[in-house]
Amino acid sequence: MIEIPGRIPIIIHPFFWITCALIGWMNSGTLFGLFIWLGIIFVSVLFHELGHAITAVFFKQKTNIQLVAFGGLTSYDGPKLKFWQQFIIVFNGPLFGFLLFLAATFILQFSWSPLWTSIFKMTQIANLFWSIVNLFPVLPLDGGQLLRIVLEAAFGVKGYRASLLTGAILSVVLALGFFVIQGFLIGALFFLFAFQSFDLWRKSRVATVEDRDEAIRILLAEGEMALAQGKRADAERIFSEVKDKTKSGLFHSSAMQYLAFLKSQEGKKEEAYQLLLPIVETLSIEGLCLLHALAAEHFNWDLVAKLSAECFQFAPTQEMALRNARAFAHLRKAKPAGGWLQTAASNGTLEIENILKEEPFQAIKLEPDFQQFIRPLL
Repeated sequence: MIEIPGRIPIIIHPFFWITCALIGWMNSGTLFGLFIWLGIIFVSVLFHELGHAITAVFFKQKTNIQLVAFGGLTSYDGPKLKFWQQFIIVFNGPLFGFLLFLAATFILQFSWSPLWTSIFKMTQIANLFWSIVNLFPVLPLDGGQLLRIVLEAAFGVKGYRASLLTGAILSVVLALGFFVIQGFLIGALFFLFAFQSFDLWRKSRVATVEDRDEAIRILLAEGEMALAQGKRADAERIFSEVKDKTKSGLFHSSAMQYLAFLKSQEGKKEEAYQLLLPIVETLSIEGLCLLHALAAEHFNWDLVAKLSAECFQFAPTQEMALRNARAFAHLRKAKPAGGWLQTAASNGTLEIENILKEEPFQAIKLEPDFQQFIRPLL
């Protein structure tokens, strides 16, 4: 990781270079072309982020830039911003990209060697294309942020939800359109945006005014970055701060979930369980699967059964199926217990005789609904 200090600190993560190299290879097919594209993408993304960062500094914000796997991230913190200030900060990213396009267009009016002419043309096309695409009203693109700011300024939290739903629908349309013209990489990216927006929209029914607090959003992003960098203590401290500042809503739920994963990895299963229980309705699928496992350890068989199908669909393992079978057996539900036991057997070798000796299965092993699944396994 490269860190460049200054009024606007810049951090460049290794995966930024990997993603740039992949794009460069796909566009050139040569090692030399790959390095040319590395330079073009680096300059273009950095210039775009400087558009956000310089404007944020103008509004008396403390800011930094991070170049990550799929582009750049400008974070800022300071006095609370009005919606029109947020709009200008977001808009100036694409504006700077368009200015770079104009600069390349102007330079091309003069005579250059074939190599430099090619570089300026690629810079011109890349910045025009990305400036336009980045203004599509799809989160997390700048266009989606602009739509969110406008709708939220007009309608509050309802406007935020509307921006998510609009972005999800448009992302699907754009993804299909790019697939038709064989733009598979960017098409897949828009499908990812669609999933993220729809998931956020689904969860936004519990969104609160606190979820629109830019300072808390930035704080949560800093916690996520600290976690990605392996700074677990810093991440835990930041997520605890977000949890204490919010009390409810999506940011609160995200912070609680991150804390639960950290506590679980530290072996503090009881703390992790108590963190996840109150927010079960807003958990991601990863969070639900962690809660599924913790609920079994705490003998909450009703919750294990409730989450059984969704968690197995995400992680179709023998361990998951066995956990579900034991939960339904504890609840004296013979048919689903037998079905899950059969599913477990189909996912690898299973010592069925020993499992049937377990106490929960003893109570239902003679029931016909259970026997119909077990007989083929004996």
